[in-house]
Amino acid sequence: MNADRLTAKADVLGAARVQRISDRLMATDLPQDVHAERSDEGVTLVAKNLRRRMLDDAQLRNFGR
Repeated sequence: MNADRLTAKADVLGAARVQRISDRLMATDLPQDVHAERSDEGVTLVAKNLRRRMLDDAQLRNFGR
């Protein structure tokens, strides 16, 4: 029974940490025409030609670091 309570507590703490990190990433300043979307897997950057732009823009390459 005690192990179940510890597991439940760890799940709650983990979810809260993920939420805080996700909120911080969503609040990050991004270049024009780039926006962040929250999904079940985390935060996703969305923009036209994003893959090419990430090669040229250090701010996009370092997103989340």
